Amino acid sequence: MEFDSCRYDGSMIKSRIIQRLKDYADFMPVCPEVEVGLGIPRAPIRLVENEGVIELIQPSTGVNVTEKMSKFADSFLEALPLIDGFILKNKSPSCGVKAVRIYPHGGNSRPRIDGVGAFAREVFQRYYQLPVEDEGRLRNSLIRENFLTRIFALAEYRDIIKRGDFNDLLEFHTRNKLLLMTHNQIYSRELGRILSNSKNKPLRTIKMEYGQLLLKTLDETASAQAIVNVLQHALGYFSQELSHQEKALFLDSVGKYREGKVPLLLCQNLLKSWIIRFDEDYLKKQTFFNPYPDELMEITFI
Repeated sequence: MEFDSCRYDGSMIKSRIIQRLKDYADFMPVCPEVEVGLGIPRAPIRLVENEGVIELIQPSTGVNVTEKMSKFADSFLEALPLIDGFILKNKSPSCGVKAVRIYPHGGNSRPRIDGVGAFAREVFQRYYQLPVEDEGRLRNSLIRENFLTRIFALAEYRDIIKRGDFNDLLEFHTRNKLLLMTHNQIYSRELGRILSNSKNKPLRTIKMEYGQLLLKTLDETASAQAIVNVLQHALGYFSQELSHQEKALFLDSVGKYREGKVPLLLCQNLLKSWIIRFDEDYLKKQTFFNPYPDELMEITFI
């Protein structure tokens, strides 16, 4: 997608979200189907179920590339450096993350649509706590927001693993405190305890313990109710300074967000205006209000 003309028909798949992300992320593009020798262009492949076993077959030739794909996925994923997530190809028999067609052996009946691509399945098994999505699902604003939030948080933590000291880790946790609360409050508090109980522990151990729980925390999808709780918590910083009308407007917006009638960005921007107005230093630093670059905050990507 967006890197080479490697689709089965020789075309290039376009994706605006990947176009935008190129300015902020380093990609490692790969086409598993080309890597197992199928070429460009190529006859399509499909997932085929035979006596309970799902294989990757090229119907026009009868070629079975299941083992080749498994070996390639194993070698490619094993060689990857520290990474923050995956964007795969929507509904592809090799890379689809959901709703991939699985055909019955012989093709005499309609396919199921509950499959996972052969390469994607290996990604999920090896990197089960990293964000993994496809370019089709990323058109959904909620899925996209969750994916971008996770990869940017994990990218920052990756830098701390490489170069940061304890103070850097403490600052990371402080700035991400509200964001982590939207994913899992219990884990968020436990992350704080890892840092507060770190006396006499090697920095390497602290980073490992914190990183393992951070992955687990971000793997939990931020719920609307948890986000509402954080929005109301942030409002408390200004409760004495705001007028009744201002608070009523904000609470009405929060209610509409809970009902799915307005985007989260509306509520965040109201709070950000008060953060600036009252120069609230703690909230000013919270990544909850800017979890990823503003240029990626469009309502829709087509």
